[in-house]
Amino acid sequence: MNRLNVSLFATLFLLSISFIAQAQLKDGEIVKIKNLNSGKYAIPKDVSTAVDANIIIMTGRNDAWFTWKATAVPGGYYKFQNMHTNLFLGVLGRSKEQYGFVTQKSTGNQADLQWKLEKTTKGYKLKNKNSNLFIAVEGGSKENNAVLIQWADNGQADIEWQFETVGTNNSTATGKKVLFDIVLNYIAVSEATRNQIDNGDCRRVFGQVSTELWELDENNEMKIRLRSYNNMSELVYNQTNFQGPPTAGLSYHQDNRTASNNSQMGKVTYNIPESLLKEKKLMLVVKTFLGTRHKDNDFASYDALKMGEEQRSTYILDYRTNRTETIEAITDLATTNKNMNLINLIIPFSNFTRADDTHKLWVKFSCKIN
Repeated sequence: MNRLNVSLFATLFLLSISFIAQAQLKDGEIVKIKNLNSGKYAIPKDVSTAVDANIIIMTGRNDAWFTWKATAVPGGYYKFQNMHTNLFLGVLGRSKEQYGFVTQKSTGNQADLQWKLEKTTKGYKLKNKNSNLFIAVEGGSKENNAVLIQWADNGQADIEWQFETVGTNNSTATGKKVLFDIVLNYIAVSEATRNQIDNGDCRRVFGQVSTELWELDENNEMKIRLRSYNNMSELVYNQTNFQGPPTAGLSYHQDNRTASNNSQMGKVTYNIPESLLKEKKLMLVVKTFLGTRHKDNDFASYDALKMGEEQRSTYILDYRTNRTETIEAITDLATTNKNMNLINLIIPFSNFTRADDTHKLWVKFSCKIN
């Protein structure tokens, strides 16, 4: 082999390595899952938060229902977690049969939650580890609300998919940048019926409070989810010990909340173009999903209370140097038969079956330009 052929071979080899590397998702990447045949996206049916809700295809939007977090697992497989429901792409009943319904399921390492990506010339086929079948669209439909199923690979167009990255990125806006802090100051609790707390147990708060910062386009649609400074965690509160959480909350009506106005329970910083603040082209999303412990008296056993579902609060940011906001929520007795689906954690509904009271919750946070 002469020198020219060796050089050409080396170039082609390096290109092939590059192509293979690009053929896989990054661990933790946020994506939309797009069906190539229809041009539509995988989403829980009826925007349901229920376990085992069917997955369908739908015309795309820029919200969390349409986005999935890809998590790499051993063996070259991925799990896909919906960013709104926190549930995973799986197969109903762990079926190995053709026509098994693709649904959203609770966390775990079950084989039916794991998918192998098989590269095609245009995209990927998603092969289920448990069944060795592929995600397809029922009847090859291109219509909204068409249900996803698993099926054999017969060369049909509806089993090809693309991943559109919508994970955090940097703004394309130019000009001066400023550091923007979002600080969780306090979480406060009160019994809903009596506006007080009899002991410290109700101040034991578990769950999560997290943020997203989005740049808006000229039509005020979400355009880019902005990356936090140095990839700081956007979970400003993350307490997963739901059986014995430490005391973290205030008593809303009995404690001195003013003394905690400048407290820092959690913080995330963004490095953002100053112009976007002045033009009001930034939307802050605060996601709150909390539970509390409760005792009716000192001799009673613990109850666990929780919000019915994650609450998403949105704010258009501006050029105020300082700003404070308070989110109000309440625990929901009607959802004690449902799991609490946190990021990377499912709290089983059995934890809430003895609940017989409700708590009001206040989440205060502040924003500051540095």
